[in-house]
Amino acid sequence: MNKLFFVMFLISSGLFAKVNNPSPDAFWTYKKVEGKELKLSVFLPSDYKQEKNFPTIVIFHGGSWRVGDPNMHYADCKYWASRGMVAVSVSYRLKDRDNVEVPLECMKDAKSALRYLRENAKKLKIDVNKVVVAGGSAGGQLAASTGMIPKVNDSEYDLAISAKPQAIILYNPWFKCAKELSPTSNVVKDLPPMIIFAGGKDPAIPLEEMVDFHKSMKEEGNQTELYIGKKGKHGFCNGRNPHNPFFYWSIKLADDFLVKQGILTGKATVKYPKNVKAINEVDSAYYP
Repeated sequence: MNKLFFVMFLISSGLFAKVNNPSPDAFWTYKKVEGKELKLSVFLPSDYKQEKNFPTIVIFHGGSWRVGDPNMHYADCKYWASRGMVAVSVSYRLKDRDNVEVPLECMKDAKSALRYLRENAKKLKIDVNKVVVAGGSAGGQLAASTGMIPKVNDSEYDLAISAKPQAIILYNPWFKCAKELSPTSNVVKDLPPMIIFAGGKDPAIPLEEMVDFHKSMKEEGNQTELYIGKKGKHGFCNGRNPHNPFFYWSIKLADDFLVKQGILTGKATVKYPKNVKAINEVDSAYYP
C-alpha cells in the first residue's frame, strides 16, 4: 500500500475522529504475547445477566495491518449489542507498533480471539453456533481468513476448537497480500455465508475486484451478497462519523443478512439521525 493511499485511508476511515465513540462495557484479555496483553473491547446486550447464551460478533479494524485501533468500530459494536449480541472489537498485533510479520501474525491473533470466545463460551455466555466476524479494509482480510484459510494458526488454544464463523461481514476488504494468505486465492466450497460492501469510488480497491471475488464465491456454490455504495470511497461504511449515511445503510443490510442466516431474530432497529439523508437506490446497488 503506497504512502499516499495510506494517509487517505487514515482520513477516510475516521481513525483520527472521536465524534461517535461510545465506551465498552468490559475488556477481556484473549491472549498474551511476549508479555503484552491483547484485549477485546466488549459491548454487552442489556439482558446479559440472564442465564442464556448470546449470538456474538467479532470485529477487526483496518489500517493496512500497520496501525489502527479497536475504537474504530465501537459504533458498530454498540448497535449490535442493542440487537442482543455480545459485540467485541479486537486489538491485534500491528506492524508499526509490534514489529511483526503481517498479515500472518494478525491472522493468528484473529483465530485466537475466536477460539478464546468459544473455549470460554460457558463463562462468557457465548452461543458457539452463532458467531459472526466482520472487518473493514485489512480487517476484512482478517475476518475472511478465519473462515477461508484454515492452515494459519498458533498454539495459544487447542486447534480442535473451531475458529470458523457462521457468517462473515466485509467492508471494502483489502485482500492485497501473499497469495496463500489472500481470500481471493482461497475460494473453495462450503464457506460461511458472506455479505460484502464495496465502494464505487474506492481508490484502493477497484469495484471489479469485489465483483470478481463475489462471482468466484458463487461459482463454488457459496452464499454471498454484494452491495455497492456508488459514491463510496475507502472506509465509506465506518461509523465514527455519526453523519455518515453509508454506516446506517450497511448496518441495516448486515442486520437483515444475519436474520436470514438465523443468527438474529426480529427486525433491524437502525435509525438515521434527523439530519442524515437515507441511502437510496440512486446511491447504491445490489450485485446479484
